[in-house]
Amino acid sequence: MNRKVLLVDDDVNLLESFRRQLRKKAELACAEGAKAGIEAAARQGPFAVVISDYNMPGMNGVDMLRVIRHGSPDTVRVLLTGHADLEIAIQAVNEGNIFRLLTKPCPPETMERVLDDAFRHFDLVTAERELLEKTLTGSVSVLCDLISLVKPDVFGRVSRILPYLRGVSRRLDDPRPWETETAAMLSVVGFITLPDSLINKVEKGRPLDDAELAQFLGHPAFGARLVGKIPRMDGVAAIVAYQEKHFEGGGGPKDEVKGERIPLGARILKAVVDFDILLANGMQKTDAITKLDRRKGVYDPAVVAALAEVIREHARYTLKKVHLHALAPGMILAEDLHGQRGAETILLMAKGREFNDTVIEFLLDNSRSIKINQPVAVIEPLG
Repeated sequence: MNRKVLLVDDDVNLLESFRRQLRKKAELACAEGAKAGIEAAARQGPFAVVISDYNMPGMNGVDMLRVIRHGSPDTVRVLLTGHADLEIAIQAVNEGNIFRLLTKPCPPETMERVLDDAFRHFDLVTAERELLEKTLTGSVSVLCDLISLVKPDVFGRVSRILPYLRGVSRRLDDPRPWETETAAMLSVVGFITLPDSLINKVEKGRPLDDAELAQFLGHPAFGARLVGKIPRMDGVAAIVAYQEKHFEGGGGPKDEVKGERIPLGARILKAVVDFDILLANGMQKTDAITKLDRRKGVYDPAVVAALAEVIREHARYTLKKVHLHALAPGMILAEDLHGQRGAETILLMAKGREFNDTVIEFLLDNSRSIKINQPVAVIEPLG
């Protein structure tokens, strides 16, 4: 159970006072000022609760907590403020950025009671999210299993496009990467309505007549209706529905949506799927990118540019799995690295971290007391 608390203030004496007061109730970390607070949240988090002063040099507490919220949305945020800052702070609470507002000086019993409330809120939020994730994961798994049984060749496309899709999603700062990836996995649900002969023509990149095109463009709507029946999957359903939409407004569905009004996930999916079809028919990757780029109005130019970057990046790296003792400086963690301490699962390191001697030594030392999941997925530069 996460009981980590980050205390942020530019007053060292006040930080020390909070540390003495709360040390028996939580695992505490202190940061002197907003910049140090953001760095601590990124380096030592996730925290269950962040308690911050409002008036600090360089960046106020509201703006700092907003940054921390972006990286750790489950973290409960508490703001301390003087009476002079009260109006601004109340506005921040009303906007939903702050869980609780405390005025200085704050009595010890009030601080302890608020911390207990914050822990309860954090437990509720994380429990709801975990339940939702398990429910959604189970629903997605059932649908994927169904597709793989009914249309195994079509479902094979999903595993091929996911590395490209994830790379493009990261480069474009996709605000909902989980929705984009889930939509990619469910994008072929509607293919169960299509005859194999039509699917074969699409996969071979052959032209469709008007009747075939109309039938094919109907599959996203069918898939979106199925996906939309799963609670809280509206965003995923929208991506599935618009996966054949052209950037300039053509394709399907036939509506007025175009350009950046098309869900970003759908724009990414359209490009990577068509890219995969070109590769499956023998085209080289660089030629396929050129082909997409020449289809003016079909794809989002930013997506095609990001895809080209992903291809270049993939050419410079190789993905492999190694055990801890085989880790070497320069390798990059490809997946979040977790460990097990008793019944508790611990995030040891987030994906994207580059290994150096210090990090490797840290993992080897901790492997004596923590069961670390192995082998470790890493990306290694070629050459």
